[in-house]
Amino acid sequence: MGKKIGLVDTMFARVNMGAIALDELAKLDSDAEVERRTVPGIKDLAVECKKLLDAGCDICIALGMVGGAPIDVQCAHEASLGIMQAKLMTNKHIVEVFVHENEAWSEREFAEICENRTRKHVQNALNLLNHPEELVKMAGRGIRQGKDDEGEIKARKIGLGFVVAEFNPNITGEMEKHAMEEAKKSGIDLVEVLHVPGVFDMPLAVKKLLWNKKIDAVVTLGFVKKGETKHDEIVAENASREISGLALEYKKPVVLGVIGPGATFPQAEARKEEYARRAVQSAIKLVKEMRK
Repeated sequence: MGKKIGLVDTMFARVNMGAIALDELAKLDSDAEVERRTVPGIKDLAVECKKLLDAGCDICIALGMVGGAPIDVQCAHEASLGIMQAKLMTNKHIVEVFVHENEAWSEREFAEICENRTRKHVQNALNLLNHPEELVKMAGRGIRQGKDDEGEIKARKIGLGFVVAEFNPNITGEMEKHAMEEAKKSGIDLVEVLHVPGVFDMPLAVKKLLWNKKIDAVVTLGFVKKGETKHDEIVAENASREISGLALEYKKPVVLGVIGPGATFPQAEARKEEYARRAVQSAIKLVKEMRK
């Protein structure tokens, strides 16, 4: 097609996004002329892109990794402002491909996001250059790069996530079974179930589920057994406080289906089914109320 594409990546990135972009460009448009540059960090992208655009590139792709510290986020914001200015000065597109470390829960997931986002934005850049009508076809469809598409807004079934504590598995395993039965009976989508060692470990898993836009509410299931000290009270109080805070932060219900503190095994045995089923029912009711 004869177009010239500028490609700028950074030394700071922990994934070779430039190599991924080159591979995708070779697959999709072997006729395109590509000029690659590498700069030290994300704030150097804007000037290098502008130089390439001034030198005759028709479009640029700016690839950068953003660390998880506040200063990294600030640098990324400043880099974006510079890229925007370079676009306006040259009247040409610069496709910004930034990946934030805090988007992922593991290095493997981070690498997957880098590859997915890079390849999809290469496709976007080629469409901007050669087939802008293809982008029009995708308008309003919730297309995203790096992770699953959001999809269009439309009516769907309620999606639940479960976080189940594994301490006292004779109780919590039965609670999980009853909760799953209740979700199935109610026609609810059980999107994901995460298992954690104990109730104190629940908040982080709850937060991961709340990130998922397919999950409308999270049900926590666990048993904090009465002990000889106040340890059970500390565990339950701290976990419940963090869990309720997450519900307010993400504006999604998080139901505390936890037996205890101060409960004995016979008391938990008597309550396990009621607590599990009631937790699912409460989550469904809250979601329906929030949707009004």
